[in-house]
Amino acid sequence: MSMKSSHPLWSPSTRRFPRLEADLHADVVVVGGGITGVTTALLLASAGKRVTLLETRHLGAGVTGSTTAHLTEALDTRYHELESSFGAEGAQLARASSRAAIEKIAELASGIDCGFERVPGYLFANQESQLSQLDAEVLAAERAGATVRRINEVPLPLPALGAVRFENQAQFRPLDYLAGLAERLAATDARIFEGVTVLDVETKGQLRLQTSTGHSVTADAVVLATHAPFQNLKNQLELAQYRSYVVSGPIAEPLPGLFWDLEDPYHYIRTAMVDGKPQLIVGGGDHRTGTLPEGGPAAPYWELEALAAKLGARPSERWSAQVAEPSDGLPLIGKQDPKTELYVAQGFAGNGMTFGTLSALLISDALLGRENPYRDLYRADRFKPLASAAAVVSENAETAGHLVAGHVKPVSDEPLDQLPLGEGRIVKSDGKKLAVYRDQDGALHAVSAICTHQGCQVAFNPMECSWDCPCHGSRFDIDGGVLDGPAKKPLEKHHIG
Repeated sequence: MSMKSSHPLWSPSTRRFPRLEADLHADVVVVGGGITGVTTALLLASAGKRVTLLETRHLGAGVTGSTTAHLTEALDTRYHELESSFGAEGAQLARASSRAAIEKIAELASGIDCGFERVPGYLFANQESQLSQLDAEVLAAERAGATVRRINEVPLPLPALGAVRFENQAQFRPLDYLAGLAERLAATDARIFEGVTVLDVETKGQLRLQTSTGHSVTADAVVLATHAPFQNLKNQLELAQYRSYVVSGPIAEPLPGLFWDLEDPYHYIRTAMVDGKPQLIVGGGDHRTGTLPEGGPAAPYWELEALAAKLGARPSERWSAQVAEPSDGLPLIGKQDPKTELYVAQGFAGNGMTFGTLSALLISDALLGRENPYRDLYRADRFKPLASAAAVVSENAETAGHLVAGHVKPVSDEPLDQLPLGEGRIVKSDGKKLAVYRDQDGALHAVSAICTHQGCQVAFNPMECSWDCPCHGSRFDIDGGVLDGPAKKPLEKHHIG
């Protein structure tokens, strides 16, 4: 059985929107057609703002289409950790804001056939050494206001030793939900464009977005709902890009909740009803983008398939997605510069659906002149020395290491006629480093091996047949097209014999 990525479980909407064919002006331009961008655009358009939404591919084509859609207060950064970094009040605000996002999704999901369902969540331990973490977390979560309790048994066919049960969490089918929001957005005066890449945002004077269509859009305010930052180096330094892997397959009965273990990296588990049949969804195996996972390229999928088998499923689909880890444990949401009406929403870690919706609430409130009690906790221009410094230094030391290594890393000297089908290799041709891939028909695809973002050398990702940058997480297809930012420009194509 091939262990390459196939495609996510969720089916995208068949509705398509036009490309940008003229210069425009809007009150607000939203860049990005995932849950963050579409929700933000809908809230603003419903309040009377003239909104234009720009999406590089099609709505839901990015991380939203690959999420496992856990809607939860059980954050990737545990509450006892948040208390240490942000204080007791900060942990309480993080919990309350996550709850507000879940309730907003519940409100918006009304009338949309997206499988929205209230379920409990279980944070569970597999090892004796993890039980102290559960004890610390249940107390911290209670102090933060969550409805939780410590239990000894978990409703899974796994040898779990105990858990914290979070009440009133939720799940849904993300692309069905997004399609419902997009239909509502299209019914307003908002303009939606697909196939439009924003190349630059000019912030001096009038905000102006230069696009790949050759047309520009001016705006009073701009929201970058793009997952990866491309406009501000400081934010890039405070985020680390990881790949997270998922497998799914039919299961006899739905599981009674959401589940997360305490391994590092942790596993996340749920079921979803798709076409009337229960599907098991198991994720994990995270590693830094552009690097090989421990155990080899296929190791995350092998591990997840073994876990799925213990749960009673044989996976039929497998995929991975980009996860942006913030240095201090919470997302960056709001203005980067108080003097400029440029807003960002980034660093959601594994809580993208919840934090994406929270971002829409925070940013729409700011643009509509409304106070929001969570604004200061997530402000994009914050820096928490105790929470951020060590992570920033560690991640950027690794980035610097990859940047230097790329200049001295040896290239393959094996003849290209020996390059197997479906594999990629870095070679040198006429003094230039090239990333070369041989497709299943035997044709060679050659592009520059140097990332167009900050000049790091890309690496071949054999599971997804992509070229991934280990420095800031940009990803490119075999012909150099941008799959994930922060890179904006494609890798230059080259002819090779």
